[in-house]
Amino acid sequence: MMAGVTARAVRARLGDETGLTLIEVLVGAIILVLGAAATFGILATATKNAQRAKASQVVLDLAQEEVERLRGIPYSSLALNTPPATSSEPLNPNSRVSGSQFDLTRGGSADYAPLIPPDENGISPESEFSSGGDSGVTGTVYRYVVWRNDPECPEEQCPGEEDYKQLIVAVRPDAPAGQAASRGYVEVQSEIVDPDTFPEAEPDPEPEPEPEPEPEPDPEEDPLTAQQFFLSDTPCAASGETTREEITGDHLLHNTLGSCADGVQSGATAGAPDALLLSAPPDPDPEDEFNPLLYDYSDDFYLEPTPDTDKGVQIRRDDTSGCHFDPTGSSNPESQTHRWVSDPMAAPFEMTEKATLEFSTRTLNDALHTGTLCLFLFERSDSGSPPDTPLTDKSGATAYWKYTPEGNGFWPRFAWAKIRVTMFFAGAPYTISPGDRLGLAIGVERANTPADAIPIMYDHPNYPTRLEVDTETPIAGG
Repeated sequence: MMAGVTARAVRARLGDETGLTLIEVLVGAIILVLGAAATFGILATATKNAQRAKASQVVLDLAQEEVERLRGIPYSSLALNTPPATSSEPLNPNSRVSGSQFDLTRGGSADYAPLIPPDENGISPESEFSSGGDSGVTGTVYRYVVWRNDPECPEEQCPGEEDYKQLIVAVRPDAPAGQAASRGYVEVQSEIVDPDTFPEAEPDPEPEPEPEPEPEPDPEEDPLTAQQFFLSDTPCAASGETTREEITGDHLLHNTLGSCADGVQSGATAGAPDALLLSAPPDPDPEDEFNPLLYDYSDDFYLEPTPDTDKGVQIRRDDTSGCHFDPTGSSNPESQTHRWVSDPMAAPFEMTEKATLEFSTRTLNDALHTGTLCLFLFERSDSGSPPDTPLTDKSGATAYWKYTPEGNGFWPRFAWAKIRVTMFFAGAPYTISPGDRLGLAIGVERANTPADAIPIMYDHPNYPTRLEVDTETPIAGG
């Protein structure tokens, strides 16, 4: 009896502290192990994704650099030294080799072009690479050179079907150690024309230095001598004044190959050109540089989705060399020329000397490549046939102007760059008749642009792309 009393007294003194059972300890350990396994799995996946992204950037840069290196080879020497091998593996670019031909498309309908016969002094069809450094990416570089035919080139200038060469560089990284799955490849294609056959593909002469900006005129003392038109993402109104529409998100490319009466259209249906407006795009929040956001004005499946640089409108290069007001492509020609027109002129609009286009651009993926834009000025009559009358350059030789970075340098990348191009036209002063519209069109010249498309950003308060026209008859309210 005393023993029982003593035991109760001891428990009362020490308190009723209950310990963990063995089962509870095991359950806690299992939960801890599972949590750690999940955490390590997430970290492993993140590491693998980071490695894959780094490898993708390495091979993309390598492909661009290899194309630029090969473009420096004399045209007559651009060929392989041995025929490329064939492969049955879908992820190997050699799977597109069929005898003496190469498929220019990675999937879908085949587009075979004849491989240029081997030359023992030519380039190797493939080689191994190792990036070294922290990335440690290894893999294989594949090269192909084929003949292409330009159906638009006159027979006397381009006899036969070997009008120009097309260079294809594919880079395939090796699978990292411990990963059995094969890796795919990236590729870059570039057309290369014979400079003796197409002298216009040579680099443009260095432009004259831009004059110092003049001070803003005092309206009470000096008459206005220029009119600004801002490129918008709003289709032109069929009549009267166009009202700018707010841009609220990405959207499909506006097909601008029709008339203002066609209304907004996308895809293959010809629609209204976008409008040249008299006012700059509004800024809803000047203190916040990210409001409004940058949007993609050509969010179509066949245009490359690149979150950082795939903004504004992506203008694809034409199917044939040269500058074409009407695109020559048989597939999605609406993406090869983008047009803007003003509202109908209420009075004669006299353009006295020149027009200057100021626009913002950069490369897709911030890739390294050259590029040339084709710029067109025209007068549009809503009832005329044909509706458009092009302006010609001051020499009267062409109905377009071209912009190529100085010395045929690389197109801007890593940030949106502001470019100014001055266009002097023949027959000045040129008058746009009352009821007619002033028009601007932009295309991409194929011969000097190895990239598929060039982005142009506009209708954004940070990037107010505009056309400035010298005139002594400015539009009221402009």
